[in-house]
Amino acid sequence: MEIRRATERDAAAIRALIDLYVADGTLLPRTEEFIASHADHFVVAVRGDRVVGCAHLDEYAPSLAELRSLAVAPDAQGSGVGRALVAAVEDLARRRGYGTVFAVSNDEEFFGKHGFLPRHIPELDRERSEVSKYKGVYAKDMGDEGRATAVR
Repeated sequence: MEIRRATERDAAAIRALIDLYVADGTLLPRTEEFIASHADHFVVAVRGDRVVGCAHLDEYAPSLAELRSLAVAPDAQGSGVGRALVAAVEDLARRRGYGTVFAVSNDEEFFGKHGFLPRHIPELDRERSEVSKYKGVYAKDMGDEGRATAVR
């Protein structure tokens, strides 16, 4: 498996992965146009010539970024793809100078395994939607530890 920065050519595959998790409310939809125009903020996991996972690092404030659109193909789950994508997003966040990365999710166990802890993010208070306000917010401060995954 290769973890790399996404390119515009990955937009259709990324959208298809995200779409797998939109109907149940896990993820928000993204258009191919949005993904292509923000490709430098996405990372992908590739097996052979197939994109099997994706994640998006979205700047929220100068020192705060959100890990969004974390999706892994059903047949690739449980094989470390999600872990590798989280590590790649963390590495990207460190290189871009973000002090904290957060995620809005109902999966406290997954994020807890990766060092994210429940945290109140005041910047979110004014923007939380009716849907997302029922999800937890998990954050991790970025330091120099754990720079295992390099993303080109």
